[in-house]
Amino acid sequence: MIYNKITDFCAVRNLGSCRKNTQEPTPRVKFIMDLLDSENIKYELDQFLSGDTYYYNIIMKGSSNRMIIAHHDIVNPNIDNANDNSASVINVIATKKLRPSINAVIVDGEEIGGVGSTRLGNQIKDGDFGDIEWVLNFELTGKGGKYFFIGRYPGSLSDRITSMFDCPIVDTPFNDAVSLRKLGIDSVVINPLPPLSEGEKSKVIFNDGKYLDYKLLYNCHSPADSLSTIDINDMKEFVERVVLKIID
Repeated sequence: MIYNKITDFCAVRNLGSCRKNTQEPTPRVKFIMDLLDSENIKYELDQFLSGDTYYYNIIMKGSSNRMIIAHHDIVNPNIDNANDNSASVINVIATKKLRPSINAVIVDGEEIGGVGSTRLGNQIKDGDFGDIEWVLNFELTGKGGKYFFIGRYPGSLSDRITSMFDCPIVDTPFNDAVSLRKLGIDSVVINPLPPLSEGEKSKVIFNDGKYLDYKLLYNCHSPADSLSTIDINDMKEFVERVVLKIID
């Protein structure tokens, strides 16, 4: 099962943030390319310069007018970076494997302001992917499964998701959907969260009345963002019960 690859991916260590990138693809980029090769998924490596730094977007084109993305760059090279955002990278690849027609891109530079998603947005506007209707951005998708929220980004994609799931809508920090929306591209960030135990409460409530564990988001960039916080069964459920319904 491809979701098991999260264990190997979390063991890969970059030198640091994308500002440490060189003309040689990072270990995480190389892992992704090797995984795509092993799964017989065709891709293009888009290496580009911004300032004096090299960045790497990994593009898997499809025939659909819809797109999914996740970022592969990290902040802290000494941790698993499991939920932010290794699980999302694996989930994008799993989705592409299940739905080859989807356009899927794994972008660089989210952690420093969306360098890769800005480049991608300009490519979309230039017609490199045909006519893209919307872009669904996977962020922190390692735990929670069918329980999730989306960012407060009004548009046809948001309407589509809420009509299907009646999920919570939350004000979010910066993510790659913001870069795309600045360029006039409809995009929404989606983020699963596990339900809390009976009697516990948070500011995010799912449509069945369950409170979701919002504090999990604060693990990002710290040793708490470990493989032990990820559930491959939740990853599978998120992709196969939520994402596939949205993109089909």
